[in-house]
Amino acid sequence: MIYAFVVTVPANTPESDPVMEELEMDKGVIRKLSIQIPPGHAGLCKFALFRGDSQVWPKNRDEKFAGDGVVLEFDDEYFPLLQPPYSLFFVGWNEDELNDHKVFLYFQLLTREQYLSQQGVYWPEEGFV
Repeated sequence: MIYAFVVTVPANTPESDPVMEELEMDKGVIRKLSIQIPPGHAGLCKFALFRGDSQVWPKNRDEKFAGDGVVLEFDDEYFPLLQPPYSLFFVGWNEDELNDHKVFLYFQLLTREQYLSQQGVYWPEEGFV
């Protein structure tokens, strides 16, 4: 399953009061994450993805994603969403004084059956099945 999200971060959104948007999905394992940061961002829109209070992308908590006209792809991920809520949170701010900025996020989520067909007989929540 592919999930697509577009998050708009308004101009002058401070780091102290960021945009927080829930990205709701289904139970499964995130296999791939793609992030499109369109041209014009000039590195002024910064963001990270969280599960609860834990920052999961980027992994290093002191850093955030930013860029200008780039697509970031992470296709070696196996991030489980096995307990409710089956969601992540986008947390971002925008230092641009004039322009809102959009971030495009795409997740490939594997169901239990898809994961087992690719990985064999181990399901992260249940062990070997």
